[in-house]
Amino acid sequence: MKKYATLVLLIFLTVSLSAQDYTSIDNAFSEGNASVLSKSFDSTVEFSMDGKSSSMGRSDAENKMRSFFLDHEPRNFEIVHKGESKSDVHYFIFQLITSNGSFRITAYLHKSVDKYLIQSIEIEKN
Repeated sequence: MKKYATLVLLIFLTVSLSAQDYTSIDNAFSEGNASVLSKSFDSTVEFSMDGKSSSMGRSDAENKMRSFFLDHEPRNFEIVHKGESKSDVHYFIFQLITSNGSFRITAYLHKSVDKYLIQSIEIEKN
């Protein structure tokens, strides 16, 4: 019985340690908080909005998101889909209802040392 309990504990710890908590990302989008969101940005972020895409540093991406949230105050936020690819890229598709319309936001996260960081954000008006 002791071996069984040890095995269960070991499996639980392994899963717990490898699981990534994305609550701060979810909250940042739902609250429109670019500062909190930027803590999950990689050093370079591919940012796409209105069909225009550019690669920028963390602080520029934070400023882009801050500007977006100022122009489009979040009203409702819902995760449409999330998952991970075979190459260990995690992704989220959000539906964000704002003061100026509805947006589909896709975020791609790649592993950087010990956690996953946002490398790409795509914002599309619905």
